[in-house]
Amino acid sequence: MTVLVTGATGHTGRHVVAGLTDAGVNTRVLVRDRNKARGDVVQGDIRNLAEAAEGVDGVYLLWPFFAADGIEQALEPLAGKKVVYLSAMSAEDGGVWGDVEAAVRKVTDDWTFLRVTGLATNALAWAPQVKTGVVRAPYGQARRSVVHERDVADMAVEALSGVHSGQIYLVTGPEALAQAEQARLIGDALGTPVTWDEQPPEEAKAQMGAYLGAEFARNAVDYWASLVEDPEPVSLDVARVTGHPARPFDEWAREHFS
Repeated sequence: MTVLVTGATGHTGRHVVAGLTDAGVNTRVLVRDRNKARGDVVQGDIRNLAEAAEGVDGVYLLWPFFAADGIEQALEPLAGKKVVYLSAMSAEDGGVWGDVEAAVRKVTDDWTFLRVTGLATNALAWAPQVKTGVVRAPYGQARRSVVHERDVADMAVEALSGVHSGQIYLVTGPEALAQAEQARLIGDALGTPVTWDEQPPEEAKAQMGAYLGAEFARNAVDYWASLVEDPEPVSLDVARVTGHPARPFDEWAREHFS
């Protein structure tokens, strides 16, 4: 068996490559910069998979865009192959993740969707503020069940090397933590206090909209608002599929900030 890993040098992809290699699975990686990877390497773009997908049996799919424009054409080379797609919980409501899932279903029946609530690595966006001891962002009491990227990778490796066709997994951390608590735990990892400065929602939307687009920023901030009273769910799918409990956020913080 040979598996193609897209996003192979990214947060989850590099751990998927390592896990597949440890499991004895032949791995091909798709990268933009050939110098950043070793082994069976194809340099290219996710929107042109013809060369990278030739002769492979399975694919770890990461679609890195905020829209699904061109997705059906991009996935044509994956026809009939095993596809494990890093999706999001919100896919059930449509949006880019739902559109990509629909496109995957059209090209193969052998699919598995890993729907994450959120990645702990998103907290790296706070890194410049963490250095000052204060994170300024909206809705510090929004409770999120973000997941360690290594747990996502472990799920992907199991799905690619086992029998998980047609399965949709909700991939979360072991608890729903307030964003302000996440910042505090990062401070614990650093050994210096990090506090939360509550940012007005409209200010946050304008700030985020400058680089993510107004619609995406608005939806993100409004979603965080909803999590104050209705936290993200906590799933046991990581434990069920991998055999180990999901890694806690404080472990992730120590790995990335200590």
